[in-house]
Amino acid sequence: MTSLLFVRKPQVYLPEIKAYKDFLASRYPFVKVSESLELEEPCFDDFDIVWHFMGFDKEGKGRYVVHEYNSLSAPPVAKLKNRIKGAVNKRPDRRIFLNARVQQDFGFKDNVPAHLRDMGIDEGFFNITKKPVYDFILAGGLNRGAVITKVLDCFASGALQDASILLVGDAPPEIEAKYKSVDNIILKGRIAYQDMPSIIGQARYGLNIQPDIYPFNVQTSTKLIEYCAAGLPVVTTDYLWMRDFEAVRGGSFFKLSTRMDNLSLEAVQNFDFKTPDVTMLKWNHIIAESGIFSFLDE
Repeated sequence: MTSLLFVRKPQVYLPEIKAYKDFLASRYPFVKVSESLELEEPCFDDFDIVWHFMGFDKEGKGRYVVHEYNSLSAPPVAKLKNRIKGAVNKRPDRRIFLNARVQQDFGFKDNVPAHLRDMGIDEGFFNITKKPVYDFILAGGLNRGAVITKVLDCFASGALQDASILLVGDAPPEIEAKYKSVDNIILKGRIAYQDMPSIIGQARYGLNIQPDIYPFNVQTSTKLIEYCAAGLPVVTTDYLWMRDFEAVRGGSFFKLSTRMDNLSLEAVQNFDFKTPDVTMLKWNHIIAESGIFSFLDE
């Protein structure tokens, strides 16, 4: 039996862990998987493989160590933080990166084996029974600064006062204070990952709100691809990764202007949406294609 420990922080949203567990159970049943949050004080040396979601790992303890960089550092001084992590983190046995841009921007110059593993989609998002209760859903990070309040102001006092929006995820105190008494803005808070498909099925449109700044504009939007799997038309801010995804996948999304002056219920209802086929982004396919567990075959 090979033991593997996933090391994670409690507040971080990591749907890939469930996908990894399912993949390992079906393809590598000899691997016993644990999570650091399930153990009181895990000793890394007790495990054959220690898998960090980075982060920092200055000590590199473990018999075989994997560093997974599923995002770039957040502002402010994001690029400086990337360089610091690259300098201080102990050299692992293997690295995983979200995409080529993330790999490039961390700038590692050694010969550590590396894989690219983009975000995938859980099977549950493809089998949603739609029962719309809300006009829009905005799921995920609500701590994206002014762009979030610009959108929510449209519902509170602008062109979308007659439309409803469901907010799913941890809301910063200033967002909760400003909008908690607005009747058509419903703050759901954080919910269990397994409940997300049924929640998404309660909306008519999926809102993807990312500021057009580094690193948010070069990283995969998990919620956007999940909206697509669920068959929701997507209303989104305009930025590089979204444009590339739309072009490659053959989608057509309603793109918000920077001032949000094109956002109205009538404009959205009259837009010719095209939700792309994202079947190939199911987790099993993404993981198998990435080869991130290929070392288990060695």
